[in-house]
Amino acid sequence: MLVWKPYSRMIDALAFSPCGRALAVAGYCLACRTIDSFTGARLWSAYSNTSFGLSLAYTADGDVLCRPRGVSVRAGADGTERRAFARWCQSFALTPCGRATFVADGGYQDVLRRYPAEGDEPVAEVQLDSGAINRLAVSPNGEWLAAVGCKRFFLLRAATLEVVASSAHRALSSGAFALAFAPDGATVAYTAGRELFVWSVAQQRETHKRELDTKHFMDAAFTPNGRALLTVSKEGCVREWDAATFECARSYDWEIGPLRAVSVSPDGGRAAAAGNSGRVVLWDLDS
Repeated sequence: MLVWKPYSRMIDALAFSPCGRALAVAGYCLACRTIDSFTGARLWSAYSNTSFGLSLAYTADGDVLCRPRGVSVRAGADGTERRAFARWCQSFALTPCGRATFVADGGYQDVLRRYPAEGDEPVAEVQLDSGAINRLAVSPNGEWLAAVGCKRFFLLRAATLEVVASSAHRALSSGAFALAFAPDGATVAYTAGRELFVWSVAQQRETHKRELDTKHFMDAAFTPNGRALLTVSKEGCVREWDAATFECARSYDWEIGPLRAVSVSPDGGRAAAAGNSGRVVLWDLDS
């Protein structure tokens, strides 16, 4: 286990680089900071004037997408900005192939837009009765898009932005929720407050529901082998859920305070979690 202190304020997003060496963090007034995940050395930083980060992504080539206000694409090596688009963004998700980015509008409209890999104008958009969209995720095959807002969860076809299913939960108004597709794309998990919901993508319906007896879920990530779902919550606990039954298999308290973000390295060998203290804990995962 390693514990680093890459930031002095809250961290709410994490992403490993394709090789797993670098770790990107984002949070309060921080669009992105990258560190060496093995030594904790800071590599580069990009700041923002917003109180949250929420979205981070690496491209297959190692560039980093972050949100200083809109979406910024930066060189993974030194943080040089390569491209900027979407004037104001609440959250975003990159397709696995890197050919498109889905952006939730950060204004007062619940608008979801698709931007091409080249070009600054959206090529499609849809208005959702979702409330502020704080989480977006694209399925590994690029066919499906999931969105969670302060009112509803939505499952859409990524190519057309057609809504195929949605669900409302009172707990979404808490603003504390997570969202992740399984590696095979067959299931999508999301949370609303203290409740965890698992949907079958093919059947477009809920298959499992779990509830915490403590504080809210804040983020979630599947392991690349699809065997487990990791979640973090405000009381500082990391939980590992069996992805076959969605029963909690184990839990960890790394004693770094309330947690807001979790990420798993592309090879599935390590995981990272971070939160209010600005500290990041990294640990080895069982194969």
